[in-house]
Amino acid sequence: MKKRRSVILIVLVVLVALIGSDQLLRIYIEHRADKQIEARYGGQADVDLGGWPFALALVTQRLPEAHATITGAEVANGDKKARVESIEITLTGLSPISDLDSATAEHVSATATMSWNQLSVLLGFPIRQADDGRVEVKTSVQVLQRVVPIVLEADLALEQDGTLVLSNPSLTIADISMPLPTSLLQLALDQLSPELKMPTPGGLSYQDLSLDADAVTIQLTGQNIALAAFR
Repeated sequence: MKKRRSVILIVLVVLVALIGSDQLLRIYIEHRADKQIEARYGGQADVDLGGWPFALALVTQRLPEAHATITGAEVANGDKKARVESIEITLTGLSPISDLDSATAEHVSATATMSWNQLSVLLGFPIRQADDGRVEVKTSVQVLQRVVPIVLEADLALEQDGTLVLSNPSLTIADISMPLPTSLLQLALDQLSPELKMPTPGGLSYQDLSLDADAVTIQLTGQNIALAAFR
């Protein structure tokens, strides 16, 4: 009986040691991933690697799931750069993990939240939420060799390729109460058009856009995404 108990105790000790070692390995690699993300994008990162036992991923070269929360990351849109308030990203089926330069994730989903101020920096013109879920954009047009500041209100939509669409627009100019010609409205839209584009990180597709008084929240997804595209 004592011998049996000793065997059981030894097995338990070995299992605890294996689980502990597996967890230490996971924590070590998560910490390295945190630092790599922070070095690349700035801000703070918290990586959570899935799968158990974790060491099995080193044998199969496939990580079932990885989740990362990144706050204050920097993103670029052409020559313009801005800070994202937070990014939640989940990758599933990442392989081969021994060569991340050639690794591919079977599915990627991400949710990014950005303040209106930072979105304005990223796009290159002031934009904020207006009444009734619409947006307010400030720009200027040149009329008869005079620069005229204008305010444009519109519904905002986001296409899968990152193109921002302003629909049902209305235009106002300070100190002018008379009806404005539609040509002036079209001039403003044409002028803004080249700037109405969000970056497309890693080849992801935009899926949803939601607005509130403080920020814009965007959802993106992708299939068979190369990890190198995020570098």
